[in-house]
Amino acid sequence: MSRFGIMFFSDPTAAFANIACALCPGGRIAFLSAAEPEGNEWLTALTALKDILPIGGFGAPGGPGLFSLADPDTATGLLRKAGLQNVRAGHIHTHGTWGRTVGEAADFLLDSGPGRHLLSSVDPAAQALARRRLAEDLGAHETGGAVRLRSTGWLLTATLAA
Repeated sequence: MSRFGIMFFSDPTAAFANIACALCPGGRIAFLSAAEPEGNEWLTALTALKDILPIGGFGAPGGPGLFSLADPDTATGLLRKAGLQNVRAGHIHTHGTWGRTVGEAADFLLDSGPGRHLLSSVDPAAQALARRRLAEDLGAHETGGAVRLRSTGWLLTATLAA
C-alpha cells in the first residue's frame, strides 16, 4: 500500500510490472496518487508564494513529478499494461488537518516535501517572509483548533489474476 509515493517512479511501466511480479495470484495493489493540482489547497497555498519562492512545476500527467498519475486513464493504463485486472480509480476528496495553528501548518508545509526544497533555494530573509505570508494565508482555513485544507487524489486498486 502506498500513500502518495508511486508518482515518483522514474520508469513507471517497469515499476508497476515489478510490483505485479511480486504479487501472489489473486494479490491486490492499492495506492493513492495526487489528482488535479487545483483540487489541493496545500498546493494553492504554496504557489501563492511564487513572488518569494522559486515555484516551478510539480509535474504533469504522464511526466515525472507529483502529478504524473493525476490523469486516471494514465494510471489505470499503467496497471493494465503490467498485467493487472479489476483496475479501478476512485476520485477522493477530503479535508485534512495540517496543524493546530497557522504557524504549525505553515511549518509543516515548508519543512517537508516540496516546501523544504523551495525554502532551501532562498536566503533566510526570504524564508522568514514566506513563513509569515503562508501563516497569514492559512488563516482562512483555521477553525475549531485546526487548519484544514482540501485535498484530492485517486484511490487506485487492481488485482493479479488468480
